[in-house]
Amino acid sequence: MGNGITIKDVAKASGVSLATVSRVVNGTDMVSEATKEKVMEAVRSLGYNPNNAARALVSHKTNAIGIVVHNLHDPFFYDLIRGFETGAQQTKYNVIFCSVLGSDIKSKEKYLKYLTNGVVDGIILYGSYLTDESVTRYLKDRDAMKYVMIENDIPDFSCNKLLIDNTGGAQSAIRYLKNKGHHSIAHICGNPNKKVTIDRLNGYLNEMRLAGLEIHDGYIGHTSTDYKSGYERMREMMELPCRPSAVFCSDDAIASYAIRAATDMGLCVPKDVSVIGFDNQTILPDCYRGPRITTVEQPLHQIGYDSVALLSQQLEDQKTVTNVRKTYETRIVEKETVAAVGK
Repeated sequence: MGNGITIKDVAKASGVSLATVSRVVNGTDMVSEATKEKVMEAVRSLGYNPNNAARALVSHKTNAIGIVVHNLHDPFFYDLIRGFETGAQQTKYNVIFCSVLGSDIKSKEKYLKYLTNGVVDGIILYGSYLTDESVTRYLKDRDAMKYVMIENDIPDFSCNKLLIDNTGGAQSAIRYLKNKGHHSIAHICGNPNKKVTIDRLNGYLNEMRLAGLEIHDGYIGHTSTDYKSGYERMREMMELPCRPSAVFCSDDAIASYAIRAATDMGLCVPKDVSVIGFDNQTILPDCYRGPRITTVEQPLHQIGYDSVALLSQQLEDQKTVTNVRKTYETRIVEKETVAAVGK
């Protein structure tokens, strides 16, 4: 709560004008060091707390960055959010998180309209949903603001883009399984509204074709928007006449439910069937207690950190006009859910 001290009190105590106090508080270079120290001494002794909203009106800067993600409570975001927070601690910027439940496009539009109305200086937007067309149009109409898109390669929109090689990561998962002796490899897809789901499916299809491996009927399972449906898709695959020896899941959450399903059917992972996921989540959903999931890791913490660092740097240096486009590589993290065939 405020202590009632105003900028007028600071001006009176330091013997300078209101305009001079404003310049000092807002960090401009138009004040001598002696005057600046006199004003700051009055600020400290009086316990004056500048009104951030008022300062923003004068400086046209809020020193805040807005971050829009889907389902902030999802364990998937643990490492990404740590990256955002670690990055913000290295700058003067505060971060404002906005969480969109599911693919609720209206909520995303509402948050973006709020943030672009003078609330923040720049925005980080995570995720690429196929239903984001109206959001894309809105952002294109307000391209004067600095943006960082994570896993969102909006065509014909010039902004910073931090991307992940999802197709290449999926291909590396299939190569890894093949090198372990697996030739009957199935795939459980992720949320059908996410572009990353398509990229990972394409990676699976490409590598299976390049490896000359047959994709039997029933080897591609489509989930709903709920990762828990991976449970039913896995049961269906395990009941196929030509049961796969390995299953590549579009994300670790789906993999955790696929392993639950196999276990409930009396199968042992990885002895009877191998499972590999994607993301290398630190926390898995719904108190998963199965074997540690072998996975394709994307550097979520680093991406979160880099996005804030990049945006804050560009906000400080307004002369920077070149947007950054960077694609992060993935890597296989071996754990406990993949075994070599015959071992």
